[in-house]
Amino acid sequence: MPRPPASSRPRERQKAPPKALADGPCSFYAAVPPGLEPVVVRELALHGVEGQVEPGGVRFQGPLRLARLAGELWTPSRLQVEVATGHARSLEELAALTRKAEWRAFLPPGARVEVEASCSGSRLHFREAIERKVAFAVQDAAGRPRERDARVQPVRVRLVEDLATLSVDAGGELLHRRGWRLQPGRAPIRETIASALLFMAGWQADEVLLDPLCGSGTIPIEAARRAAGMRPGEGRSYAFEGWPALRGLSLAGPKPGGARPAPATATIYGSDRDPGAIAAAQDNAARARVKPRWSRIDLAELEAPAPSGLVLTNPPWGERVGDEARALDVLGQALRGPLSGWRALFLVPDAGLALRVDRRARCLTTFQSGGLRIGAFVVEP
Repeated sequence: MPRPPASSRPRERQKAPPKALADGPCSFYAAVPPGLEPVVVRELALHGVEGQVEPGGVRFQGPLRLARLAGELWTPSRLQVEVATGHARSLEELAALTRKAEWRAFLPPGARVEVEASCSGSRLHFREAIERKVAFAVQDAAGRPRERDARVQPVRVRLVEDLATLSVDAGGELLHRRGWRLQPGRAPIRETIASALLFMAGWQADEVLLDPLCGSGTIPIEAARRAAGMRPGEGRSYAFEGWPALRGLSLAGPKPGGARPAPATATIYGSDRDPGAIAAAQDNAARARVKPRWSRIDLAELEAPAPSGLVLTNPPWGERVGDEARALDVLGQALRGPLSGWRALFLVPDAGLALRVDRRARCLTTFQSGGLRIGAFVVEP
């Protein structure tokens, strides 16, 4: 992703961006792996926002101050704000479109831009040339950055045939980067996907939760943070926090509706037979400031910690981590044995493996993860 060089020329004094942008209408796009869009719609509804499903994301309208949702939504991968759209049949047309946007609203003085382009059916298809042209055009419109300024604002350019859409990323970094998972373990799922599964399962904090193949603890930790009333990225920073158009405004939103009050201590368990995985889960949980109940135990020896609850897990299978499909057989035995009173949601790549776990398995949805198509399957007691 190209960055325009810092200029040695004195930077011109920038005019204050119009504050009206904070309350004016904006178009937002919450990106998510295709197949998980309905989960994002449901989560947005808890914040009083109506979303429309598009392939790979959910679009919604509202004032710019809704960019704060980048720090409050558990399930999207990114939250983008559209800043310009129009026809671009040449690089010069694209640059002209870029310069018309109100970039001063989104770039603090001295901030650099990093541009990422995607093209589909466009006569402009050299991504590096597109990214370089847009990066220079943005800085022309907003003012050159100071040297060595560490602040970066991601800008997305999407070209579909001759239509170009330019957006700014409200999060900066991908939203699954919560800041606590420094030990990811083998083949982990992203934090945003773990939370999407919790929403999909309809889990509430007064229900016992168990991940019997927890690895580095992503699912129990995400659940525990939700139960504790934390924000998903509590402790990390977001790009929107530095946008001049939002400076000085209160961005605190109301608590999302539709959720039952969390009990004082949610009952959340994570277990794994690998001592290294449990050690990593404990370290991650300490950074996340939550305390699920961890145990090192083989699934074949597991006893139910309660008469009923939710089993939510991402078991190892096949090529994902090597020949460990045994875990699927043992998971099935547990669901028919000590966990027979529990409902379950688990991930596998196809219906054949799901039925290997349990003949009652039913597919809720499929989605992309790590370049693979994954199915979310449920088993009811």
